[in-house]
Amino acid sequence: MNLYKKILSEKERLKLLNFVKTKLLNFGPTYPGLQSKTNLHTYKELQPFLKKITPYTNSYHIKNVWVNYTIGDDICWHSHKNIDRSIVYYLQNKSNIGTMFKQKGTKVLVTECPQNSLMIFDSFLEHSGPCHLPEDRYSIALDLIKK
Repeated sequence: MNLYKKILSEKERLKLLNFVKTKLLNFGPTYPGLQSKTNLHTYKELQPFLKKITPYTNSYHIKNVWVNYTIGDDICWHSHKNIDRSIVYYLQNKSNIGTMFKQKGTKVLVTECPQNSLMIFDSFLEHSGPCHLPEDRYSIALDLIKK
């Protein structure tokens, strides 16, 4: 797992946040919180963000990009099949609580990921958004496939 901080300027981050809020949908009880469709990378509004993260993605093809909104009321353990790497960008995350990862036995690793940072990890790792958040959290997820 690698963490990178201060990805966007505050102006860029707020502009992106306002845009992704317009794309949130309720996909039903099997999806935690609200999410967008997985095609966010096709919108021109995402291009400044995608350009900023090119140093982390240039050896990969971006397959899917979507936004997640949660208040931490669900745990949804999952991994990403047929994907090489995953990125979570913490667009609004005032609590600094990052992604949770299942460990051996009943142990769970809760990462610390400040707002405006991104974490890159192997997609086969079983993970979930955090639970019991003190405020709203918006994150952008990316699925990457090696070129």
